[in-house]
Amino acid sequence: MSNSITVSITFSFKGETFHPTTIIDLDALMKNSLVADQDTVLASIYPFLAASINIDTYSYAYEIMQAGDAVYSDPTGIAANHLQDGKFDYQSFRQEWFYNKTLNTVQAIADKYFPEIDLKQQPQLKEALIEAFETGKNSQ
Repeated sequence: MSNSITVSITFSFKGETFHPTTIIDLDALMKNSLVADQDTVLASIYPFLAASINIDTYSYAYEIMQAGDAVYSDPTGIAANHLQDGKFDYQSFRQEWFYNKTLNTVQAIADKYFPEIDLKQQPQLKEALIEAFETGKNSQ
Protein backbone atom coordinates (compact mmCIF):
# COMPACT_ATOMS: atom_id res chain seq x y z
CA MET A 1 0.00 0.00 0.00
CA SER A 2 1.39 3.38 -0.93
CA ASN A 3 1.70 6.25 1.49
CA SER A 4 0.91 9.79 0.46
CA ILE A 5 -0.55 12.97 1.87
CA THR A 6 -1.81 16.24 0.45
CA VAL A 7 -0.30 19.46 1.77
CA SER A 8 -1.61 22.95 1.18
CA ILE A 9 -0.86 26.45 2.40
CA THR A 10 -3.18 29.42 2.14
CA PHE A 11 -1.58 32.86 1.97
CA SER A 12 -2.25 36.33 0.60
CA PHE A 13 0.08 38.39 -1.53
CA LYS A 14 -0.66 41.78 -3.10
CA GLY A 15 -4.34 41.49 -2.26
CA GLU A 16 -4.73 38.06 -3.85
CA THR A 17 -5.27 34.82 -1.92
CA PHE A 18 -3.39 31.73 -3.04
CA HIS A 19 -3.98 28.04 -2.19
CA PRO A 20 -1.01 26.01 -3.45
CA THR A 21 -1.53 22.28 -3.01
CA THR A 22 0.58 19.24 -3.76
CA ILE A 23 0.54 15.54 -3.02
CA ILE A 24 3.61 14.12 -1.32
CA ASP A 25 4.64 10.57 -2.15
CA LEU A 26 5.84 9.66 1.33
CA ASP A 27 7.36 6.36 0.19
CA ALA A 28 9.57 8.15 -2.34
CA LEU A 29 10.47 10.72 0.30
CA MET A 30 11.50 8.01 2.75
CA LYS A 31 13.47 6.01 0.16
CA ASN A 32 15.28 8.93 -1.46
CA SER A 33 16.35 11.00 1.50
CA LEU A 34 17.54 10.98 5.04
CA VAL A 35 14.91 13.53 6.03
CA ALA A 36 14.68 13.32 9.78
CA ASP A 37 12.38 16.11 10.84
CA GLN A 38 9.14 17.86 9.94
CA ASP A 39 10.76 21.20 9.07
CA THR A 40 13.11 19.60 6.57
CA VAL A 41 10.20 17.77 4.94
CA LEU A 42 8.23 20.98 4.58
CA ALA A 43 11.26 22.84 3.22
CA SER A 44 11.68 20.15 0.57
CA ILE A 45 8.10 20.52 -0.69
CA TYR A 46 7.89 24.33 -0.90
CA PRO A 47 9.20 24.29 -4.49
CA PHE A 48 6.40 21.88 -5.47
CA LEU A 49 3.81 24.08 -3.79
CA ALA A 50 5.21 27.12 -5.62
CA ALA A 51 5.12 25.30 -8.95
CA SER A 52 1.46 24.40 -8.40
CA ILE A 53 0.59 28.13 -8.60
CA ASN A 54 3.40 29.22 -10.93
CA ILE A 55 5.43 31.35 -8.53
CA ASP A 56 9.20 31.61 -8.66
CA THR A 57 11.19 30.20 -5.76
CA TYR A 58 13.19 33.47 -5.68
CA SER A 59 10.17 35.74 -5.25
CA TYR A 60 8.68 37.58 -2.32
CA ALA A 61 5.46 35.61 -2.83
CA TYR A 62 7.49 32.44 -2.20
CA GLU A 63 8.77 33.86 1.09
CA ILE A 64 5.23 34.78 2.14
CA MET A 65 4.09 31.24 1.29
CA GLN A 66 6.85 29.80 3.48
CA ALA A 67 5.53 31.82 6.42
CA GLY A 68 2.08 30.21 6.08
CA ASP A 69 0.85 27.22 8.03
CA ALA A 70 0.83 23.92 6.17
CA VAL A 71 -2.40 21.95 6.34
CA TYR A 72 -2.32 18.24 5.61
CA SER A 73 -5.21 16.13 4.32
CA ASP A 74 -6.18 13.02 2.35
CA PRO A 75 -3.60 10.59 3.75
CA THR A 76 -3.22 7.13 2.25
CA GLY A 77 -1.66 4.04 3.78
CA ILE A 78 -0.17 4.31 7.24
CA ALA A 79 -0.01 8.09 6.88
CA ALA A 80 -3.66 8.06 7.98
CA ASN A 81 -2.47 6.93 11.43
CA HIS A 82 -0.45 10.12 11.83
CA LEU A 83 -2.82 12.89 10.75
CA GLN A 84 -4.92 14.75 13.27
CA ASP A 85 -6.72 18.06 12.83
CA GLY A 86 -4.75 18.97 9.70
CA LYS A 87 -1.39 18.31 11.38
CA PHE A 88 0.85 15.49 10.23
CA ASP A 89 3.18 13.85 12.75
CA TYR A 90 6.11 13.09 10.46
CA GLN A 91 8.30 11.63 13.22
CA SER A 92 5.76 8.98 14.24
CA PHE A 93 5.05 8.21 10.56
CA ARG A 94 8.78 7.81 9.95
CA GLN A 95 9.12 5.40 12.88
CA GLU A 96 6.18 3.27 11.72
CA TRP A 97 7.39 3.32 8.10
CA PHE A 98 10.85 2.04 9.05
CA TYR A 99 9.38 -0.54 11.44
CA ASN A 100 7.14 -1.86 8.65
CA LYS A 101 10.07 -1.94 6.24
CA THR A 102 12.10 -3.99 8.73
CA LEU A 103 9.12 -6.24 9.45
CA ASN A 104 8.63 -6.95 5.74
CA THR A 105 12.30 -7.90 5.40
CA VAL A 106 12.21 -10.12 8.47
CA GLN A 107 8.95 -11.73 7.30
CA ALA A 108 10.52 -12.58 3.93
CA ILE A 109 13.50 -14.20 5.69
CA ALA A 110 11.21 -16.12 8.05
CA ASP A 111 9.07 -17.32 5.13
CA LYS A 112 12.19 -18.59 3.37
CA TYR A 113 13.50 -20.61 6.33
CA PHE A 114 10.35 -21.29 8.34
CA PRO A 115 7.40 -21.32 5.92
CA GLU A 116 5.18 -23.06 8.47
CA ILE A 117 5.57 -20.28 11.08
CA ASP A 118 3.26 -17.27 11.03
CA LEU A 119 5.07 -14.39 12.73
CA LYS A 120 1.72 -12.72 13.46
CA GLN A 121 0.96 -15.70 15.70
CA GLN A 122 4.45 -15.64 17.24
CA PRO A 123 4.98 -12.05 18.48
CA GLN A 124 8.00 -12.93 20.65
CA LEU A 125 9.73 -14.64 17.75
CA LYS A 126 8.86 -11.70 15.48
CA GLU A 127 10.37 -9.19 17.93
CA ALA A 128 13.47 -11.38 18.42
CA LEU A 129 14.03 -11.57 14.67
CA ILE A 130 13.52 -7.81 14.31
CA GLU A 131 15.99 -7.15 17.12
CA ALA A 132 18.55 -9.49 15.55
CA PHE A 133 18.07 -7.82 12.17
CA GLU A 134 18.45 -4.32 13.64
CA THR A 135 21.51 -5.36 15.67
CA GLY A 136 23.18 -6.72 12.55
CA LYS A 137 22.28 -3.67 10.53
CA ASN A 138 23.59 -1.29 13.19
CA SER A 139 26.88 -3.15 13.69
CA GLN A 140 28.07 -2.45 10.15
